[in-house]
Amino acid sequence: MNKAEEAKQQFIEYIFNEVCNVPDYSSFYLNTFNIIAKLSLQNKAKEERLFDARDWANEGQRDDLIKK
Repeated sequence: MNKAEEAKQQFIEYIFNEVCNVPDYSSFYLNTFNIIAKLSLQNKAKEERLFDARDWANEGQRDDLIKK
């Protein structure tokens, strides 16, 4: 498995973990909707090259970009 495939697999595992870890104050459907919306916005920002200087694969930086 090359690095790109490994990174893709890690990203998928991260998303599944995020979907499965539903906070007590939220429903599964609302949590999943929010995750999908977040991923969609991240993809749009990446396509628009809004954050070229940042590494989208880095979870900490990705969270910082979401907060902006």
